[in-house]
Amino acid sequence: MELLGEQLIKSHTLALFELIKNSYDADAENVSLLLLNINSDDGAIEVQDDGIGMDFDTVSNIWMEPAHGHKGESRSKGIRTEKGRLPVGEKGVGRFAVHRLGTEIELVTKSIESAEVIVKINWLDVERHKYLDEAKIQIREREAQVFKESQHGTRITISGLKQQWRRGDVRKLYRSVLGMTSGKIGDDSEHGFTVDFTLDPTNNWLDGLFDPDTARDQAMFRFDFELTDEGLKYHYEFQPLEAIKSDYPGIIDGREADINMKYSEFFTKAPPGDEGWRRRKTRPQRPVLSKSTESSALGIGPLKGSIIGFDLDRDVKQRYLKDEMSGLSEFLRDQGGVRVFRDGLRVYNYGEPGDDWLGLDHRRIQRPTGKLSNQLMLGEVHLNLEDSFNLREKTNREGFIENAAYYELQYAMLCILTEFEAERNKDKKILRSVLSIPPGSSDNKPRKRKTTDELISELQSIVHEKKLEPQIGDLVDKVSTSYKETRDVLLSSVGAGMGLVTVFHELERGVRNLHSSISSGESVEDLKEQSKGLISLLQGAMYMVSKGKMEKIPASRLVSFACSTQRLRFKYHKIKFINGFDNLPELDFNVKGIRRMLTATLVNLIDNAIYWCPQTEDDEPVIWVGPSADLDGNAIIVADNGPGFLDGPEDVVEPFFSRKTDGMGIGLYYSDMIMKSHGGRLSFPDQNAVDIPKKCNGAVVAMVFKGE
Repeated sequence: MELLGEQLIKSHTLALFELIKNSYDADAENVSLLLLNINSDDGAIEVQDDGIGMDFDTVSNIWMEPAHGHKGESRSKGIRTEKGRLPVGEKGVGRFAVHRLGTEIELVTKSIESAEVIVKINWLDVERHKYLDEAKIQIREREAQVFKESQHGTRITISGLKQQWRRGDVRKLYRSVLGMTSGKIGDDSEHGFTVDFTLDPTNNWLDGLFDPDTARDQAMFRFDFELTDEGLKYHYEFQPLEAIKSDYPGIIDGREADINMKYSEFFTKAPPGDEGWRRRKTRPQRPVLSKSTESSALGIGPLKGSIIGFDLDRDVKQRYLKDEMSGLSEFLRDQGGVRVFRDGLRVYNYGEPGDDWLGLDHRRIQRPTGKLSNQLMLGEVHLNLEDSFNLREKTNREGFIENAAYYELQYAMLCILTEFEAERNKDKKILRSVLSIPPGSSDNKPRKRKTTDELISELQSIVHEKKLEPQIGDLVDKVSTSYKETRDVLLSSVGAGMGLVTVFHELERGVRNLHSSISSGESVEDLKEQSKGLISLLQGAMYMVSKGKMEKIPASRLVSFACSTQRLRFKYHKIKFINGFDNLPELDFNVKGIRRMLTATLVNLIDNAIYWCPQTEDDEPVIWVGPSADLDGNAIIVADNGPGFLDGPEDVVEPFFSRKTDGMGIGLYYSDMIMKSHGGRLSFPDQNAVDIPKKCNGAVVAMVFKGE
């Protein structure tokens, strides 16, 4: 009994939740939780519901039998209650959670057409016996005293409390009870199940608790999402605080976006599990979220939920009232994170303090400006019990067993959160720009952040304008020259490093595959072909670490060497690669620049295209790299048939902006800087603006070079 109760259930909150889940399974609409004289020796906890109740036979033969499987059988057969609920309990041990709370229990229950049944158990007496069948328990019927007239339901009263309750414990429990059913963010009316909390006497222990409704009002970022077999759709809304709009009237406005994504990273990539988030394999086919008859069914069901996000930067925090800010910070510290609900009931411990099931705080440390931590959001994800059949709760009630379905859920939520972060970061950029203007300033237009090149150019101009060239002109010119030299060296090193990461990964895989092919006795011709692929890969890598001098290079040759480093990846991911220079040799042109920097830039663009290409057998991935004379300069175009860009050019080239779950957001920023350092630019033309294959209906990126 101690194993099933006190030692199995870690906390009193989980113990109470087990009793409340029993009320849900009993078709209750209302559950009341009463803490009576909780800080005295005669304290008691009472849980009462208006469910179907139990008769004498049910209490004797089911409630009194440990691990009775009637709920699990009903759930597996899809047998629902009158209110349409599937049992959330399945193991038949939740009722022993009362052992975690106190030494004595009184059960009073009544079904619709039976007498009231009463059971009293003293756990200390039970524990004196070696076997359960030696412990005599009296179960008797009586005239209704608790559930009179046509009332029915169950009341459990626990006394001899094992824990000494303090003010902090009660406040924490109160917040936990509020979160047992959905409602802090979403609407739980569809579930028809509420939990009420009463403290008697109150002792003023609940005074001053931060109101969850106030938190909702102070959230500037809102995100409602739904992931189904058709894809991911979401509604995003940004609403600045009233104090900010008051300080900057007419300057900053809210924004809304409705996105329906046919593709999402969740569908094109499989979760890595123990291999780490950076090493992901493609899926053999497009997955099905729920239908158990499908061989590719994941068994997590559709996901639906809401997230509200906060901004606690210094310039924003000072717009809150002092009391509001301290209350919000404390509330987010205790309640922040993403909680999981199944059929409207909370699945613990997800979203509890200290439980970072999505690894958000670690992501935040790696990318503090672009990622959300648990203490910057309140989130809910809702699962359907029937469709999430592969998500199985642990016996200790602390979340799901970490099987393949759990990793799918975890990964899907990270993909969804990445979309929220991308939308939020666009508005954060505007918000920071606006807040940099002193309130009431005559210059009330947000300033676009200038690049270092622009700032140095302005510096040289003002030196000339102020006629300071004799005094500091040479020094300023030296600053400019030194900056450009340092910039080119650093960009060259970074580019080579980014490119070589993929090269060495492909080399490792290629060597491993060649070894396997030799061991399995494949033909000599196949072995020669694999060996040539490795040689081509290494030759391309040498091109990225060549000396950093300016030279003229045919664009076709640049593409040839860049693609040679990716040929094994094209084969591995079954990507159809088309070299546009083969069919359009007349559009070839010379590029003047540092070839290792330009090669690394092109490799980075191709790497992005590979990442976003559809990677299931349902859709053939296609990448086209070719020339174009349709823009304001000769250009190398990289086009794919992935989902394309959801964001504008000004956003995607921002440092640390990314819609990849593990993306650093520096690839396109780096590529843009390389092109600018060569007098060109990175462009994102419309598909109709350039001549590319019709199959490439996704992202289009152009390396546009200045004319000779």
